[in-house]
Amino acid sequence: MATLKPPTNTHRSSSSSHSSGPPKAPLKADATATIADTVVFQGTYPVTIGAGTVVHPRARFYAYEGPIYIGDSCIICEKAVIGAAPSPSSRSPSPSRTADPNITSSESGTGTDLKKEAATRISYFVTVGPLSTIEPGAHVHSSASIEALAIIRRGADIGSHSKVCSGVEIAASGPVGEWVVVWGSGPGQRRKRARGAKAMSPAVVGAAQISQAPLPAPAPEGRVIEDARLMVLQKEREVLGRMLVPAAGGKKK
Repeated sequence: MATLKPPTNTHRSSSSSHSSGPPKAPLKADATATIADTVVFQGTYPVTIGAGTVVHPRARFYAYEGPIYIGDSCIICEKAVIGAAPSPSSRSPSPSRTADPNITSSESGTGTDLKKEAATRISYFVTVGPLSTIEPGAHVHSSASIEALAIIRRGADIGSHSKVCSGVEIAASGPVGEWVVVWGSGPGQRRKRARGAKAMSPAVVGAAQISQAPLPAPAPEGRVIEDARLMVLQKEREVLGRMLVPAAGGKKK
């Protein structure tokens, strides 16, 4: 049985003793999830973490604008940020406005009901790389890979089996289709990942005929390669789950 690393008693007592500190987000984690003790959970909405998911040290979850859902068998790497920390202006009311009990929040324009809830969803078998950011309202579908330092802006939709390479920034509400690789700096360039076996190019056939050599074996199908990657990811997650908890003196939930 995998282990869940809850926050230490010292952390709990210190956070509760300071009323001015940021609110701690309600956490609902599966018993088989592994969470390092230095992971930060802040906000007023719940954070849900699925079975077998591994969360590395110093990852941060900010559930101020909506709930955060992490699916099964994901890897959230070190210093990754899910959600968005509140701005200093949103922490305190504006001094130019005065409270009037006869005016409702919808009439005054300052009520929280005007802010639309932005749920952040990461489906199963997703890898979120170190120092990457997934902002509120984004949806990362199953088996996608977000590499280090990538930024997924608000409301972006990352398709299944897609890959956002290191340093790429996906624009707000921007779509990335299924089986698509995005690479380069800024918005990056895109290409479709091969899902079937590629046909032999005429150049390869001609070279084999000239040299009277046998044709090389066809490349494996893209889906076969992807299945192999997911198998390696599963093994990596299992090893990480065993390494994180003993290093931090973890406990079983």
